[in-house]
Amino acid sequence: MYDINDLYSFITLIETENLTKAAKQLEVSKSTLSRRISHLEACVGQALLLRQANKILPNAAGKAFYPHACKILDATKLAQKTIDTLQDSVVGELTITAYYGLARSWLPKEIIKFADNHPEISISLKTTSIFSELEQSDIGIWLGTLQPSKFKEEMLGHLTCGLYASKTFQQENTKLEDIDGLEDIPWVNFHHFYQPAGDLELRHAEDGRKRVQIPKSQIWTDQIAMQLEQIARGKGVGVLPDYMVAMREKHHPGDLVRVLPQWQLPLIPVYLLYPYGSLPKRMSEFLHHFRNSTLTILEKQ
Repeated sequence: MYDINDLYSFITLIETENLTKAAKQLEVSKSTLSRRISHLEACVGQALLLRQANKILPNAAGKAFYPHACKILDATKLAQKTIDTLQDSVVGELTITAYYGLARSWLPKEIIKFADNHPEISISLKTTSIFSELEQSDIGIWLGTLQPSKFKEEMLGHLTCGLYASKTFQQENTKLEDIDGLEDIPWVNFHHFYQPAGDLELRHAEDGRKRVQIPKSQIWTDQIAMQLEQIARGKGVGVLPDYMVAMREKHHPGDLVRVLPQWQLPLIPVYLLYPYGSLPKRMSEFLHHFRNSTLTILEKQ
């Protein structure tokens, strides 16, 4: 019977062709890695690797053994995943990658709440603005347009946004009362919710659609909180998610005001992404928890 760690070490060494790189990737010492390879070769009954210049390459036996080692590991992972789906308790590790802009939203609070309710689970949360990085986790949470992925896509609802300004800024800028005046006042455009720069489409129930030219900001960030703070400081009008303004209102009532509330901005879809098929209990329970947590945050359609 082959040791799983030995097989994983052998495969990693084949793929990196370097003892130091393989040891670093496996997070073990080079002596430990060498010992694992020696143990595997003893089990196989012959050498599997040879040194060539600064590389470590498979010999004929190693090349023949490599695909079988991969199959054994794949079968082991599949067996573990199958067993995980039968667990009745929420235990083990759960990795979540979410869109950067949700870092200071309701998301962290809900993850902490889920962890408090399930003390035997270990959660790793990462934020990103790169869609492809979601596929490195068990569950992805994305805001906006999707890209092709290996995951099942579930749209939870839409994030509603509006134009906001500080109360002081609104009082000092009468042009905020007319949509045509939006192009003649300062904007806070740190976070480009709909496009990098250019124009913003607003919709009115009776007056139809209106495109407003907005300036390109000197600063760009995927942190929505920076956008909010700059607007609250009276630096201009800008786009904010309604839920963030509602959260701030609890601690700073009247600090921010909705500008031209009769004009609506496009809705932004929020997605859950997760593997197809049967899921481990820890994943299915988190998905259920997160769906419920968005009921009062997102607009359902």
